[in-house]
Amino acid sequence: MEAVKIKLYQNMVNYKREMSYGYVQTYPLPTPSMVKGMVHDLLKLKKFHNLKISIQGNYESIVTNMQRVYKFSRDRNTCPDNPYDIIVGNSSKTATHGVMFVDLIVEMNLILHICFDEAHLNTKLLEAVKQKTVVLGRNEDIALVDFEQTKMVNLQKCDKQILFNNNIFIPQEIAKEVSLYGTSYRLPFYYNPVSSFEDNRIFKFVDVMYIIKDSEIQKIDYLIDDDNETVFFVTALGNKLPSIYTV
Repeated sequence: MEAVKIKLYQNMVNYKREMSYGYVQTYPLPTPSMVKGMVHDLLKLKKFHNLKISIQGNYESIVTNMQRVYKFSRDRNTCPDNPYDIIVGNSSKTATHGVMFVDLIVEMNLILHICFDEAHLNTKLLEAVKQKTVVLGRNEDIALVDFEQTKMVNLQKCDKQILFNNNIFIPQEIAKEVSLYGTSYRLPFYYNPVSSFEDNRIFKFVDVMYIIKDSEIQKIDYLIDDDNETVFFVTALGNKLPSIYTV
């Protein structure tokens, strides 16, 4: 099995947790939906194409920053009593502002393995990552690509003892199978298409365990790449697919 290995560096980044507004918390690693969105945007895909994603990385610390935030209405009529009028293009809107606190991960080094079901998209993704600006997290969270370590890699099955070199998301079923302890997350992967901002986004979630660096597993079937990096895929179709770990 082949996959695209992407190595990224981000100086200060926030992978926003849902339902955190006045104090914007962050996940310790980007969610599958963030990575899916990043690669679909790089490829300018207009609909969901199924893929498998492995997410791992290390960082130095987390700090909390205070930011002033401005919010604009979509239409002036939605907030008729707001005295702050602005013109954006040919549209009249209203604005509000305030202060919020934002968690920022410092010195994030990420390793992503991505494998589309359609092999030609893997080749296109590798080209796009090396030619376009990569954004992962917020709109301002630009990533620096390590061009030497971003490449197509072969994945092989392995069953030796693992000592994790990075913090990593692994499928929760696998973590339970080997009694590996960490932080459980139910993370969004993708949502069904919507036609307007008013439509509800119905997400498909995946259950993962966040395992910290230097954790150890005695023996389990998993994948490694050409650089002996451990790979644990999650996919929107469910984590119990034996084909993921059969190469």
